[in-house]
Amino acid sequence: MLARSFAGTDLLRATGRILGVATSLAVFALGASGYLNGGTFRGIEYWWIATLGLSALPFALGLWTRWQSAGVMAALFLAGFAAQLALKDPFWFQHFRLSAGGLSPAMLAVVGAQGIAAAAYLWRTGGPGHLARIGGAMGRGRLTLLAFVLVVASKAAMDFIATENPARYLKQLAIAVVFLGCNLLSLAAFVAALPGPALSAAVGRVAILVAPADAERAAAASGRSLPWIAALFVLVLCAMISLWSFDGVPHLDGIVYLFHARYFAEGQLSVPVPAVVEAFDHYLMDANGDRWFSVNLPGWPAALVAALWSGVPWLFNPVLAAVCVVLLHRFVRLQADRRTADLVAILLAVSPWFLSISSTYLLHTFTAALVLGAWVLLQKAREAPSFHVPFLAGALMGWLFLSRPLEGVYMGVLTGLWTLSFLTDRRQWRTVVMYGLGCIAVGILLFVYNAALTGSPVKLPMTAYLDRFWGPGANAIGFGPDRGPPDWGNVDVFPGHSPTEALINFQQSLYELNFDLFGWAGASLFFALVFLIWGRWTHLAAAMAVITGVTVLLYALYWYVGGFYAGPRYWFMALVPMLVFSALGIREFVARLHALYPQGQVAERLTALLLMLCVTSVAVFESWLAFNKYPDINAYHADYLDLSRRDDLRNALVFVHIEKPERFGSAFWLNDFGDGADTPLFAIDLGAEVNRRVAAAYPERKIFLVEGRSARYSRATVVAGPIGIDDLK
Repeated sequence: MLARSFAGTDLLRATGRILGVATSLAVFALGASGYLNGGTFRGIEYWWIATLGLSALPFALGLWTRWQSAGVMAALFLAGFAAQLALKDPFWFQHFRLSAGGLSPAMLAVVGAQGIAAAAYLWRTGGPGHLARIGGAMGRGRLTLLAFVLVVASKAAMDFIATENPARYLKQLAIAVVFLGCNLLSLAAFVAALPGPALSAAVGRVAILVAPADAERAAAASGRSLPWIAALFVLVLCAMISLWSFDGVPHLDGIVYLFHARYFAEGQLSVPVPAVVEAFDHYLMDANGDRWFSVNLPGWPAALVAALWSGVPWLFNPVLAAVCVVLLHRFVRLQADRRTADLVAILLAVSPWFLSISSTYLLHTFTAALVLGAWVLLQKAREAPSFHVPFLAGALMGWLFLSRPLEGVYMGVLTGLWTLSFLTDRRQWRTVVMYGLGCIAVGILLFVYNAALTGSPVKLPMTAYLDRFWGPGANAIGFGPDRGPPDWGNVDVFPGHSPTEALINFQQSLYELNFDLFGWAGASLFFALVFLIWGRWTHLAAAMAVITGVTVLLYALYWYVGGFYAGPRYWFMALVPMLVFSALGIREFVARLHALYPQGQVAERLTALLLMLCVTSVAVFESWLAFNKYPDINAYHADYLDLSRRDDLRNALVFVHIEKPERFGSAFWLNDFGDGADTPLFAIDLGAEVNRRVAAAYPERKIFLVEGRSARYSRATVVAGPIGIDDLK
């Protein structure tokens, strides 16, 4: 009888878990369907409903098990953080909109439940006492410093300084700090609620990555497949974002990069100035005599030639991202150990900053691959001195100079200083010399390129272009009243550039780093700060600190912050250091808590926390960006790519009527002015008189008229054609 009762109870509990999982999946399907098909709510609200369904899974799976309390805390954290993101504008300055109507009250209720439930659980289980003990051991002064940095990085001040609205900034900062507090309480409650007896069996094999060196556990290395699995994960995820969120087409600067690569692929440094150039013109395109060219640097477009030849250019950066994972793992493994390398590779694979930027046509993933490739080659040269390996490493650094000269100089010099440490072995003189020769052999090509386009080897095409539009020296490094554009709105707070504005830019970048680095609920910098405040320094950590410091200081001299799109882009050379600091900080945090609670399964608890945070990075934060920020960002889209594939538009001259000239970018990058090209040539519709002049310059092409996206047309639509030149009215 008793056995039957127990069996019946087990059946009811299993049924309850199945129903819970089914309900969560149904809620997810409801939100996904609403997002894709539209309905009563806004897209971001449907995204939250879908995320709410996923968030309920830990609760459903943990019902009537030892994991029940932990499942509740995990579900509330995921749902609450997703609500916080849904209440935030994903574009530009990302302000909170608490009274946006719709589901805002429900979102705030979930955030409130998240904080209250976590605080109640911690209070009931002796949380204040544990926090006091940890605070005493780690030092309240240092903890105050940690808290101060997280608060400063919780909300950017730039927009409020530009609009002279400090009261609104304080309100937004208060909201951010309250949300941060709810998140930290939730995470602490989740760690406390984890069931000790079942925890080791669940995460014991992974916990070796974060366990302190003196812990009573085997220190065997993890499987060699981990970096390859992480690389495959990054490749697939970035490809999905690139194809689905960005439609596989370039946005912003990527538009001109691809056009640049198109004429490079034909063996040309420029193209002839098209007839009636204003009908084809685009930002960052310039003319010198009869030559028309992109003013961007040549390094990245030269690499993109391979992407164009492949036929799937949208896949190029995801492949480079996967390569970066493998290279970074190799570098850290040789500079530190395999456990640290595995942890760094995992952190890179879930970093929204890295994933987002590697899904675009921007060049930053390429620059990271160049640096990591050079470092790995130099490691190989240190193991086995040679002539060609360090020369190739130098060539990669020279290519970085061709792509981003400032980074090429300081990363090349810092890497060169590292090679000088090899000279304890007399055979390594060849490494130092050949590395330098490789840098020079490729880097000098930039001066040749400059001379060909501007007439001066030291005058960049970008400098000549912006000097003409903004004034001499406007885009130069340094402080002064003449730095920056005449008016770029709130992203350039004051005229010129000054130390005060550098500080404002720094705080904006710090905010973006704190959120986009890992997407960890406003505390992405937590473990990096733990290392920087409490950590034991190594040669690797010191080198990473130098790279970070030089990056931040040099870009403080530039007038623009370089953010708002995919993290603090100008700080991208600090990505690897921040990953290393975070990995070392995780180990430091575990070691200190293990000393306080030797029987508390600290490594296992922190491992479970990290696994949940990795899920948060991808399933919550990155999905928030991928579904709410990047689709149609700045009105870029793939409509003209679809039109270019139509047979009836082959060898056509297509006049595009658009409401705003900047929206021509979605068509511009498809233009091929090469001899023999039969793809459509897209021109801006500038009226009948100008259109006739353009059509007269291309008499062999059929003429079509297209209406761009507008209130009348949801997609770019052919409205006339083929027509003759006399039909242009």
